[in-house]
Amino acid sequence: MGAPKTVRERIQDGMREVGTLLITFAPLDVALADRAQVKFLLLFLLLGICLFAVAVVLERRGSHER
Repeated sequence: MGAPKTVRERIQDGMREVGTLLITFAPLDVALADRAQVKFLLLFLLLGICLFAVAVVLERRGSHER
């Protein structure tokens, strides 16, 4: 077993997972809803991409500090 994860690593993992889920399921939400709800698709996709990107950047920055 590896060393226990720090709070920062757990937050990064959570952000990455939530971002992935938002990116994955946003098109499904729009497909099941009204066609006029395209703004929610864009909101979910943008939010997912931002969360995922921030988590990856923080992870890379943290790996360089060690």
